[in-house]
Amino acid sequence: MDDGAHTESTAGSLAAVVRAGAEPDRRVRIALVGAGLVGQAGHVISLAEDPDRFELVAVVDPSATVRTAVARRYGVPHTAADLDEALAFGLDAVVVAVPDPAHRDVCVAALAAGLHVFCEKPLATSLQDADDIIVARGGRVLQCGYMKLYDPAVEHMVELLASAGDLVYLSVEVNDPDQAPFVDHLGLVTGSDVPRELIDGTRARGTEAIAGALGRAPSPVEARAAEAYLSALVHDVSLAHHLLAAKGVTASPPLADAAYFDSGRGVSLTWALPGGARAHLTHLNLPGVADYRERVTAYCTDAVLELTFPSPYLRHHPTRLVEKRSYARPSATSGPALGLATTEYRVSYEEAFRNELRAFHAAITRGAPVRASAEAARGDVRVLLSALRLAAGAAPQPGDSRRASMDELEEAR
Repeated sequence: MDDGAHTESTAGSLAAVVRAGAEPDRRVRIALVGAGLVGQAGHVISLAEDPDRFELVAVVDPSATVRTAVARRYGVPHTAADLDEALAFGLDAVVVAVPDPAHRDVCVAALAAGLHVFCEKPLATSLQDADDIIVARGGRVLQCGYMKLYDPAVEHMVELLASAGDLVYLSVEVNDPDQAPFVDHLGLVTGSDVPRELIDGTRARGTEAIAGALGRAPSPVEARAAEAYLSALVHDVSLAHHLLAAKGVTASPPLADAAYFDSGRGVSLTWALPGGARAHLTHLNLPGVADYRERVTAYCTDAVLELTFPSPYLRHHPTRLVEKRSYARPSATSGPALGLATTEYRVSYEEAFRNELRAFHAAITRGAPVRASAEAARGDVRVLLSALRLAAGAAPQPGDSRRASMDELEEAR
């Protein structure tokens, strides 16, 4: 199956359909399937606080402790242990936030039942699973959970990039201590009553996906690196694809390098871009430092543009966007001198988690285009699995991202 081109939608057209004052065409009856970390810290809050668009009908989770407590907290009328049980509540759509290896089965079942599906990232842990989900879509809306694509600062950076000079280097660097420092105040509910066979089966499926990707059983370090690529760097790959599209790079570039380090807690990949440019993406897990930063810097021939994201779980904390450009100024000596103008944009305090769900609503009710498409998400999985194989020294597989040729590597020298 071909991956969709990574194309950039105009910020204005998206803002028109998701802005806070927009009059929704109708309420969508929706269930949250999976009330774990992102389900509680991101989605249930956003759904519950937007009753004009969403009627949150059910919380679905295998833990009775979790589903009961979350439903009570947000006034949700129904709970269910699984999707099959929840179908009796007359749903239009689901938000799928179950563990990654379970995405395929829940998404396919929901689509087969005629529901629209919002699936958290990654879309799947294998290309076959991603293909199964896309084939099952039919005429329903299928959107992947890439909230950074709906961040107002990202939308403005896309506009600035489109008018900037040639891109020389794109850098994405994340230091992430995990979520604990940023969700402790939320009082997230956990439960110890999930059936053991379900836990073991989900873990086994995840291990099978990694073994399939590598062509052999993974070592503990490789298993940890696979999780870092597919569950963490996936956001950065999606965002980088989105930004590169603003410079006309709509197909995923060839891989120049990939690596894991710190026993698999850190992962990286490098792309060879047209014209000898480069993109380098790194995600570091630093649990000993309670600070989260994601810095995305585009070095162009006439400007430097940088995004700095806070933890995604800190609601209404705006992403910082800085633009640096030179300008001519009078000189005390002969001829003009160059000065530096630095502009900081505080684009909006709007919440990216809420924006992406409003875009999902607009796609269902108005036929608005899906920015975080399943085809693009499949392409991200393809890149990440290819990078894992390159980092682990495993053989390429059919359909892998192309590895940069010697000519492409030399072009940057």
